[in-house]
Amino acid sequence: MKTAILFLILFISIACSYSQNDSVISVDLSKVTLSTDIIPQWNIQIEVGGTSNYSEDSKTYLEGTSWEYYVRSNHLMLDLTSLAFRVGIFKNIEFRLAVVFKQEFHYVCSSSLLVYSQREGNYAGGPIEAGVKIKLLEEKKIIPSTAIKADVFIPAGNFYFHMDYVSPVFRLMLQKNISKNFSVGANAGYGWNVYDYYTDKYGSYSVSLNANVSKKVGAFAEAFSYFRHRRTPDHRIGAGLSYRLARNVMAVVQGGFGISERAPDIFGSGGIGFMF
Repeated sequence: MKTAILFLILFISIACSYSQNDSVISVDLSKVTLSTDIIPQWNIQIEVGGTSNYSEDSKTYLEGTSWEYYVRSNHLMLDLTSLAFRVGIFKNIEFRLAVVFKQEFHYVCSSSLLVYSQREGNYAGGPIEAGVKIKLLEEKKIIPSTAIKADVFIPAGNFYFHMDYVSPVFRLMLQKNISKNFSVGANAGYGWNVYDYYTDKYGSYSVSLNANVSKKVGAFAEAFSYFRHRRTPDHRIGAGLSYRLARNVMAVVQGGFGISERAPDIFGSGGIGFMF
């Protein structure tokens, strides 16, 4: 643990020493509505973070009878470490590589005659994500800044978080300044999770309002949804802050809650990015 902390301190110190770089960092991790910013050519950006989703559900069975009982379940999903590498390979194109290590906890208890409790926990690396982000248009008058992102998820991890085939995902990103200190963003995505017996298609959208609170502090609020084939949608609302530790070092935190049945009750995320 001490070694990891010392390594992180050294890493931040090295990153801060490169703050004479003219490019200003923009971090994608820990925010759902991605910006259209591209890593400058020949620069490298490393982002590290994590997310958590928590849900609680309670149901009563045989209500009003002498056999009435309830079942309560708690579910916690952690992306313990999200590690992303972004490299500017051309002026308007960046290459991206990411991996996530997941842990899931599930606890169930009942008040029935057969009183029981059950705890489950799974830990594994998730699929590897590789792809490109391409900036198509710069902002000009009423035209928003526009970019696209194309990724493939490569099978990795154990049974609990495993995909059986390579799965493509696409995303369109728009961004528009509405004043000196405010901007709006919007994303729309579509992808496939491919398993042995079926293909789970899904779409997503998000909108955000972003504000520059000061030269170092930013704030944002966003609403986003995930739509999966033959499932109810997952709608959420969140808000967060970003803090620029140096010109090329930024930390981001976010928290929020679900507003649909399938969404988690609460969620949170945090991360930090370093550009060299």
